[in-house]
Amino acid sequence: MSFARTAALVLLLINAVFCACGQETVTILKSRLDELQRKEMELEKIKAELATAHGQNTKLKKQHEEDAIKISSAPAAQPAAPRLSPPIESLPALVNGEIVDAIDLANHYRTDVATADHRYRKHTFKVRGEITAFEKPPFIRDYRILLKTAGREMRVICEFYPPEKYQAVLTIRNGSELVAQTSERNRVPIAKVGDTVIIEGECRGVSDSVVKLSRCELRSVP
Repeated sequence: MSFARTAALVLLLINAVFCACGQETVTILKSRLDELQRKEMELEKIKAELATAHGQNTKLKKQHEEDAIKISSAPAAQPAAPRLSPPIESLPALVNGEIVDAIDLANHYRTDVATADHRYRKHTFKVRGEITAFEKPPFIRDYRILLKTAGREMRVICEFYPPEKYQAVLTIRNGSELVAQTSERNRVPIAKVGDTVIIEGECRGVSDSVVKLSRCELRSVP
């Protein structure tokens, strides 16, 4: 092979290599450009989502501030008005089966002990009230039910002696419920704190700011 032909062949090969390199470079740049465009589109989408979230947060914050203003400016809830007991002087004598509200009973004794004694003491009648607590002294069968009154300065306590069919009476659930226990160790619910009950018993008057009813029986329990 002559020198001229050899040189021509070398030049042809070099030109082919450069052409191939040029085509490969163009392909790499185009794929890179496509990737950058795709990432730019993703970035714009993220920016749009962030803008939407920011707008929603701003709206929620404004709503929260408006609600807080409404709550702060709303009038405070007024406590329930205390029960107004009828004047004891205006009441007729007790009749058989009459129900006296425990709050009225306590209010009458707080207002005028002598007049309240004349109306209630040594009389057997029914008293209605909400249970606030139980008292169960240890080692004895007796128990007591405390009824709600208008204040702590006068209480109403009803004393009970459980029926013989019950082996014992005890409180459960941190003293909030009263149950009777049978000889078979079964527990029978009697009442619980918060119940509004009707109790029949004999009024023994007032002592140490406590109006007592003895020999009581539960006549109505929810």
